[in-house]
Amino acid sequence: MHRSEQPIRDTFFVTAPTPAAVEAPAPTAAEGNLVMDLSARIRNKHGTELNALREALSGSSQRDSRHSGRRHYRMSPTSSIEDENINVTIVVETVEWGWFAAGPAPAGTCVTVSVAAHRKDSGIQATLSLTECDSWLRALLPGPWMTHVYRCCCSTGSTSAGVVSYRLFLDALHKPTPKPAEVLAEGCQPLQLQEISHRAV
Repeated sequence: MHRSEQPIRDTFFVTAPTPAAVEAPAPTAAEGNLVMDLSARIRNKHGTELNALREALSGSSQRDSRHSGRRHYRMSPTSSIEDENINVTIVVETVEWGWFAAGPAPAGTCVTVSVAAHRKDSGIQATLSLTECDSWLRALLPGPWMTHVYRCCCSTGSTSAGVVSYRLFLDALHKPTPKPAEVLAEGCQPLQLQEISHRAV
């Protein structure tokens, strides 16, 4: 894992979120159980890399959120859990809330996690299931941070199939919070994995 000097949207051609035409259905309890299982397998196999990325991310979120600027972190490509012919790359961006606000915004940090997939043999973008993408996210983020995670429906042209993005909002005390009213992110829908995991127990 190393710091990336390239913005996340430059790396994977991700543009600003736009409203989704159709809201994705909430995942079922069975899907929630599968995410929990896959995330445990991912942590067991890639715990060292994920811990390094998590520590960098946690340290960034604890800086002064009004003056932290944009920061980017990357986990080196690693094999997909579902398809050994595909590499998964995770890129994380942190930026103050004001970056997405049309006017003044309170202190806070927006965390964007993008999961990208490419074929090992050709480097061509590939498609990961949302279940695997959600599993990588759960394996990466601290448990309490999963309470208010949003999946973003981005307008990315022909590259959209290979990238799935998530957004998390941290308040001035670095605690997860629902999307602030001042922040423009209409294309983000609550992930609701926490609710599923509780129902499935």
